[in-house]
Amino acid sequence: MTTGPDHIGNLAAASGPSIVVRDLTRAYELGNGGLLSRALRAPWGPRRKDERTGRAKIALDGVSLVAGPGEHVGIIGPNGAGKSTLLRIIAGLAVPTEGSVEVQGRVTAIFTLGLGLREECTGRQNIYLDGELRGKTRAEMQETIDEIIAFADIGEFIDRPLRTYSTGMKARLAFSMLIHVTPEILIIDEALSVGDHVFFAKAQRKLREICRRGRISLIVSHSMPSIVALCTRCVWMEGGRVVMDGDPAVVTHAYLEAVRRQDEVGWADLVGQEQDTAVCSSGCCIAKLDVFGTEQRASLGTVRSGDRLRVVVDVEAAMALRSPRMRLRLEGLDGLILTQSEHDAPELSGTGAGRRASGYQVDMEPCLLNGGRYRIAVELVQGEDVVARRTTIVEVTATEMPTGGRPVLRHPASVQAQLVT
Repeated sequence: MTTGPDHIGNLAAASGPSIVVRDLTRAYELGNGGLLSRALRAPWGPRRKDERTGRAKIALDGVSLVAGPGEHVGIIGPNGAGKSTLLRIIAGLAVPTEGSVEVQGRVTAIFTLGLGLREECTGRQNIYLDGELRGKTRAEMQETIDEIIAFADIGEFIDRPLRTYSTGMKARLAFSMLIHVTPEILIIDEALSVGDHVFFAKAQRKLREICRRGRISLIVSHSMPSIVALCTRCVWMEGGRVVMDGDPAVVTHAYLEAVRRQDEVGWADLVGQEQDTAVCSSGCCIAKLDVFGTEQRASLGTVRSGDRLRVVVDVEAAMALRSPRMRLRLEGLDGLILTQSEHDAPELSGTGAGRRASGYQVDMEPCLLNGGRYRIAVELVQGEDVVARRTTIVEVTATEMPTGGRPVLRHPASVQAQLVT
């Protein structure tokens, strides 16, 4: 969607709700007392940083955005991108440091579902009280209360005190109350994650109905499928700026690809750092530590849960080792040891520098690990001393995560360790 002067002028002249954001900047001071909003101290001034420290956090940096009647705009990006800050300024809950915001239409914002609900009142009483706060008469509320109750779908709990509700039930009631106030501009910040698939489908239909009436919706979400399903347009923000603005399928794909590339770079760096932790002493070294999946060497140490996992170790020795032992440890990146085994290894004669000795192989058939990242550490031990050590990191991907939690291990599985020559 274009955001040029002609389009902005057309929006201003058109009837219906509209949002026009021009060169919006929002700065927060970083003072001795922690993060301090500049707007709370002097919202009318252009000053961007704390004179004491000279530091500032720029939450928004020259953002421009235009939305007109019937648009359903999804806003995506990593944490700290400025998404929520932008929505709060549009909703009138914060002021910009620089730039301007022009909003035409009544704004309903959903930032924290359930905030303001009264615990001792029933769900039905909360609906009437919320209507009174919005200036509606009891007769007006009577026209919509059945629809609100049906949408929330919490059954007989509607006439029970809110203190008996689960968190999800409170969120569903709050969402239903807000969605039925017929907003001209609806702002939703991560509030669509409430409820089950059936409730989400109902929310989708209701939001589409709002857009068909010529209303505007702005939605922040980390769920890319939700953005594609619900929105007519998507804005990708990062570092307080707009990176891309366009078709939801195109923008979300570009964002996920950028995240994947960034993750691969970080993952490669992490694997490289681990490989650099190899320890060699007494003329011995673990020269190679390879991880194999079912068919081939794992790319960047990635295997699939349920496939075969094979760890193969090669040792080089320039000196003789009598009665050495090989120790293998599998642990989480937080240091939690999942399994550790130790086996006698053949003696190494060490007849010359760089002599390659026996290898060590561990098979898990199938891989008993659930999705996640794990560290594999291999040590060559003689007596009480570790004479060589090497570590690597393996990432296990799982196509289907179990329900009811996220355990580390899967069953059944068998583990076999052996030395190979």
